[in-house]
Amino acid sequence: MIAASEILSIIGDGTFIERVFRKDVDWDTELDARDEAEFAEAWSSSYDKLEAMHPSEDAVVREVREMVFKQTFRITRSPELAGYASDDFGLIAKAFENKIEIEFINKLWDSYTKGRFPR
Repeated sequence: MIAASEILSIIGDGTFIERVFRKDVDWDTELDARDEAEFAEAWSSSYDKLEAMHPSEDAVVREVREMVFKQTFRITRSPELAGYASDDFGLIAKAFENKIEIEFINKLWDSYTKGRFPR
């Protein structure tokens, strides 16, 4: 498991987020798929679990979230998509920074590292 600062370094290279979002994809359809019960419940459950253990968000996690939002928005021009990506990376960075193993969060990270938007 890597630290939030390492995630910041990885996404700061300028190509990581582009591999995920610089594609000819119907992003509205991708976002709709994330609203389906199974994904939405797994995401919310993981968020609640993490918040119960560590309710605060440190500066590095906030920086990760901000960088992901800005890069995603620059590429897609979609504030909604950028918000989802930022929330995902906030969850990932916070879990990793606090060394909390949550399978769903690990799957989110795995999807992004493979250049895919999780859904």
